[in-house]
Amino acid sequence: MTRKEIRSCAADTLALFIQTMPDVPFTEDDIIIEFATKKDMAVRARELCAKYVPDKIINDSQAYELTTSIAANALVGREKSAVIVCDNRSKTEEEWRVIFFHEFMHIYCAKTEMDGEHFIDVYGSGTTLEEIPENQIYDGTINAGYFVWTEFIAHYYAWIKASGTRYDYPLVANYVNKLLCEVSTFTDELSKSSFAMACAYILSCKDVEEILYPPAPEEPDTPDEKRNKDALLSCLRFLYDKLQTERPWKISEGFIETLGGKFIMFKATNSVYLKNAGVFG
Repeated sequence: MTRKEIRSCAADTLALFIQTMPDVPFTEDDIIIEFATKKDMAVRARELCAKYVPDKIINDSQAYELTTSIAANALVGREKSAVIVCDNRSKTEEEWRVIFFHEFMHIYCAKTEMDGEHFIDVYGSGTTLEEIPENQIYDGTINAGYFVWTEFIAHYYAWIKASGTRYDYPLVANYVNKLLCEVSTFTDELSKSSFAMACAYILSCKDVEEILYPPAPEEPDTPDEKRNKDALLSCLRFLYDKLQTERPWKISEGFIETLGGKFIMFKATNSVYLKNAGVFG
């Protein structure tokens, strides 16, 4: 696709977003779409932040991700917000629709998740442990829960609303298992994003209730397998129940802390299971 076609896809997806999501707190004129080459993504993102989100600082880790692996990134401002897009002509129109809807969902959630307040502004971004060491466990749980939640809900709604394709679980099971194998104490940074994506894939399947309430296995699971399955199902059912509420994007401190604890429990049981299975030496 040409840049003109991608920009047109962004405009069409934004119009779809505003039409299909309730009480959208922004207009088409409030969202700025900017393109950059991969090597210039971080520089351009910082320029956009200076103009639209002056209180946001892109650190070195985020800058590295912008120049290596990120297709697009939402920069949420109080008035106007921006989406910085990596210039990639090889993606299909459907892939771009999903990417744009995902980023618009980040902006939407940030503006609606706490009645006009951004969760991170109220509870912190997960970096306070560097300033207050005694907050390490609590802050880590909040940070994990919020990261998993924001990526999960953006993935989920992008696939449901923009893709138009819902699979039966067996068709995506291998990919989901690959993602779950990336969730462990050995791959800490990758764990949250891989877990969020895996959960979104699972919960957007047509046969989701069969996954959430599976029959007993013909042969008993090993203790490690059972603990791991129970921890995963606890996360999935918690997220599924949230999706059944009238406004799933509305969150509270208690919800995020609970989700963070469930994710950390799964990461721990999954680490043991994968290690004993020989995945990590």
